[in-house]
Amino acid sequence: MGALALLAALQAADEHLEAVRKAIGKTSSQSYGYEVKGKYERAGEFAPDDILTSRIKQYQSARRGESILVKGPEGLWKTPDERLGEKVERPDPEAAPIVRILQETEPPHRILERALTCVEKGRAPEDREVDGVLCQRYVLALTPAPLKEHLSAHMEKAIKAGTLSRPDEYRWSSTMKGSIAVYVSKKDGRLVKVKDERSVKIAYKVPDGQPEIKTYKLEMEFEFARWGEAKPELPKEVKDRLGLKE
Repeated sequence: MGALALLAALQAADEHLEAVRKAIGKTSSQSYGYEVKGKYERAGEFAPDDILTSRIKQYQSARRGESILVKGPEGLWKTPDERLGEKVERPDPEAAPIVRILQETEPPHRILERALTCVEKGRAPEDREVDGVLCQRYVLALTPAPLKEHLSAHMEKAIKAGTLSRPDEYRWSSTMKGSIAVYVSKKDGRLVKVKDERSVKIAYKVPDGQPEIKTYKLEMEFEFARWGEAKPELPKEVKDRLGLKE
């Protein structure tokens, strides 16, 4: 009975993952608008011919495949390398991190799709409402190895950037957590919201005292809207440089 119960649980988990994959496929088959919440909030549009626009403060990017252009406060469209290498009289201290984020930005459904390869299991969905839309919420647990790799990479970036002091201890085995909550519309099966949470406790030595314990946490939240109605608005110059037809 134990083996049968385990098999049933695995099959159910596979069904939950398959339901999320279907929602990804349905969402990406049409254009949509999105918002991302985090340190640098951004918003934009995706179109099925692999066009992605994104906006952070006074910066905007347009991407098609590997080609990407970024418009700055002065209104000119340049490549990310041109932006990062330019010399200006009064540089914006946020320009470089914003340009790098825009350079790495991918369609939200694709980020979720890749994250599913690191999912250990899912559990039965629960009904939830998001801004008046009745959804099924799937909570997916991340596997330890890729979760650790992801958190480690982000901490190393933060350490190099000077925003995090290198910990004396990482409490991977006892405190590491990671999950993705996926909200799927019950009416049409499209993605409505995705919330990704990953964390681990880190410790710093204190002279003659107990270690100082802190939680290193990464959170990302996507919200989807305007399915089939969103339309990236780009000037002819940008379309030409990205190889788009009118």
